[in-house]
Amino acid sequence: MEQMKKIGILFIIALVITGFSVKAQNPTYNQLISIINSKAPGLNVANKLIAFQVWSTADVKSRDANKEFDRMYTIYENVKFKDAHKGTIVVSCNIDDVTTGNITATKDGITKVISINKSEFNFLNNLTSGSNLMYDNTTSKVYENIPADKIWNSYTQLIIR
Repeated sequence: MEQMKKIGILFIIALVITGFSVKAQNPTYNQLISIINSKAPGLNVANKLIAFQVWSTADVKSRDANKEFDRMYTIYENVKFKDAHKGTIVVSCNIDDVTTGNITATKDGITKVISINKSEFNFLNNLTSGSNLMYDNTTSKVYENIPADKIWNSYTQLIIR
């Protein structure tokens, strides 16, 4: 019986540690809202789908995903859906230096997303290129690490459900 208690305690400790490491990799919903409020004050975030994309200049797949998220945001920014979603907001985080990131984003035609650099927010220090996530209007994470060629379909499935 004593050994079962020890195993249980070790399991709980492992879950807690795993939880902290996962949160260190991606920002939470509230951290994304904080980013949006600091970069685009006055932007209404209520009932919107919030997407977060991490990319780098050298990672072609992440740049392709960035283009898809920019296209999605441009089209669906203020669309009202039947299930109370009232549009989309996309935050795009570049892990390169600011100048290189800005030049590359311009070259790629990225115009709509809220662009940030990971150096702007301490909690983004552990990010790696190619990760992304999306929260729905109830603040629940609904997607994570969608490949570029699946972003559009994943998003449309989300808004028509």
